[in-house]
Amino acid sequence: MKMRLLIFALAITVTALSAQAGHLSEYDRQIVASCMVLEAGCDGSEGMQAVLNVILTRADGFLHQLVPQTVKHGAFSCMSSVWNRSAPNYGPLINRAQDQGDVYSQALQLIAVMEQGLLWDNTYGATHYHATSIRPYWVSDMSYITTIGGHHFYSDRARQVASL
Repeated sequence: MKMRLLIFALAITVTALSAQAGHLSEYDRQIVASCMVLEAGCDGSEGMQAVLNVILTRADGFLHQLVPQTVKHGAFSCMSSVWNRSAPNYGPLINRAQDQGDVYSQALQLIAVMEQGLLWDNTYGATHYHATSIRPYWVSDMSYITTIGGHHFYSDRARQVASL
């Protein structure tokens, strides 16, 4: 069992590293960094890295899918002000995140590491998370993976079974 888990983790890492090569536009970086800061800036680099890994896992490692996954309706509560708009204005969210100074800079650094294909998945393939202070309705359909900062991380059971 441990060997299967190790092989699975290695395969995920290799796949993610090869798929991650590429770059985002500056605007896309700002949108993703804003989500990282507004969702987990209080958890430092490790928490923001975890959010970035969830976004990347949901995008199946494809950089061109990061922003669509980030702003997808219901995906991240910090983006709720733009979900239902045909022409969303990310400016206020970006400004709020940039006001965090060093935290925003750390988020951009993590994105740069990801673009180089060197981002370690500290969530071990998590597709979902929530604050430790709540228990969402969907948690019973998930497999718990880890806790980072103030968030619990989970994998979609169907995705986990399909990957084994």
